[in-house]
Amino acid sequence: MEHYSFLDQQFAALLVRLCAECGYVLSAAQQEKLELLACYTSSATRQGIIAAPLPQFISAQEIEALLASPVIGQANAYTPLIIEQGHIWLNRYWQYEQHLATNIAQRLQLKLVTDSTALQTTLDNWFPTSSQDLQRHAVKRAASLPFLIISGGPGTGKTTTVTRLLCLLIEHFKINPQRIKLAAPTGKAAMRMQEAIRQAKTNLQLSPELAALIPEQGSTLHRLLGYIPGKVGFRHHAHYPLPADVVIVDEASMIDISLMSHLFAAVRPNARLILLGDRDQLASVETGSIFRDLCSVDAETHPLNEHIVVLEKSWRFDASGGIGQLAKAVRDQQEQTILDILHLTPVGVTWDPSPQISEQYLHHVWQVYLQQVKAWQQDLAQLPALFAAFNQFRLLTPLRKGSLGTEQLNQRISSLLRRVLPNRFQGPWFAGRPVMITENDYRQNLFNGDIGLSLPEANGQLRVWFAEPNGNFRAFAPVRLPAHETAWAMTIHKSQGSEFEKVLLVLPEDAEAQILGRELLYTGITRARRQIDLMGKEAVILAAVRRSLPATSCLAWRIQARLESAQSSQTQSE
Repeated sequence: MEHYSFLDQQFAALLVRLCAECGYVLSAAQQEKLELLACYTSSATRQGIIAAPLPQFISAQEIEALLASPVIGQANAYTPLIIEQGHIWLNRYWQYEQHLATNIAQRLQLKLVTDSTALQTTLDNWFPTSSQDLQRHAVKRAASLPFLIISGGPGTGKTTTVTRLLCLLIEHFKINPQRIKLAAPTGKAAMRMQEAIRQAKTNLQLSPELAALIPEQGSTLHRLLGYIPGKVGFRHHAHYPLPADVVIVDEASMIDISLMSHLFAAVRPNARLILLGDRDQLASVETGSIFRDLCSVDAETHPLNEHIVVLEKSWRFDASGGIGQLAKAVRDQQEQTILDILHLTPVGVTWDPSPQISEQYLHHVWQVYLQQVKAWQQDLAQLPALFAAFNQFRLLTPLRKGSLGTEQLNQRISSLLRRVLPNRFQGPWFAGRPVMITENDYRQNLFNGDIGLSLPEANGQLRVWFAEPNGNFRAFAPVRLPAHETAWAMTIHKSQGSEFEKVLLVLPEDAEAQILGRELLYTGITRARRQIDLMGKEAVILAAVRRSLPATSCLAWRIQARLESAQSSQTQSE
């Protein structure tokens, strides 16, 4: 019990008290096993595991005895803990998984009517080369299936594929663009989605008339679903669904079980729901790696497989380029290839086993941004270049605390760089200070992950400027901002949904650090477009590659069970 957190132990004590209040007498051995099982389940849930495999410290006979208590039950029981299929859940997460599996199974049974000949002709015109086969396949499936998952790493063409799909839906299926909704888990990811669709519309050389119809305005999922402050639910749900025929959600790997369950409930079963993401990327910081769990079903036998397209070819990273090679080697856990890349340092990759960041390096990577801040003349036309200069580079780390965590790194970098910035100080604020919002503020339209830049007005007062999706900018007094932090350095988790030309990825010095994992390393590397500077010991890098996140749910089994049950019922009725 000692190695469990205070929260876990309090949860265990609550279950013991509930037994007593219900008049159920536990033996000393049963109480000990119940407390251990409660702590284990609580701890697993906090680590992102929805369905934790039953632990070895408790036997089948002991489980059977505890099932007689009022706090542990089987499927559909009204108890704090649920046991099913050799796993244990907190009741709320069992409910989420149950509802989500039922909703997905319902969608898998639906097919949309399409004119296959006209569709084939359009696809032949759009995808003339075999190198685009998977993109073509994704568009074709999305045309006929109400639910589709498109997974792919950076630069594999997810946004181009979706833009083609939007063309198809509007031009051939005559879907009203107003009934197409685009969303992402964070405001930053929603903005990137808009920028990517806008760029794809230009690259595809669409007619001006068609391009004008393609929607590009994205929103956060919370805003799309209708967030109600202080409540778990949303304005839109199964009984009041979204007014949409198509819902496309980017960065779906960041969505936890609760939000995913609410999303599926709010989208009509006969509307198209398309999830975009990277199955190899970090999961949500909340509970459940739902996108990865759905992408990990058996490719041969699972009915969900028809609804999954994995884009493999990267159009961004050259096959011989260092970033693409390193990301692929990490993803596939090819340790020798990783070591070869680190020691040969191909174009786009540098490696330093000593995590010592020099002042010279920091001045160099932010040189253009620092010059832009010094040249600030309160001219709004300067803002796009300022934001572009700042977003050229980012320092990423897995940690918040410690000498290599974001808190100390940001303090050190601020102390260093404010010496060369204009002498405009207001406490912790100074001209050029970048900040990141850490909690949503719906009244001011500021969202978790939004980046702002501090710049002086003519009277010397600092204002923090934020970019808007429509290309405009808004300024706020520092005192009006919701919770925020300095953003020279950010955690890898917070960097999801962002990309930078150059990234410095700093890893912990301890190879046993629990936060290390293959998905975390892969996510950090793939934030870089042109250059990744990796700082960390060889042993730490290999330790991260060897550690992978387990499946977090029983969704694959549950979806299949729902479909088999539905088919059995249909057979009996016939």
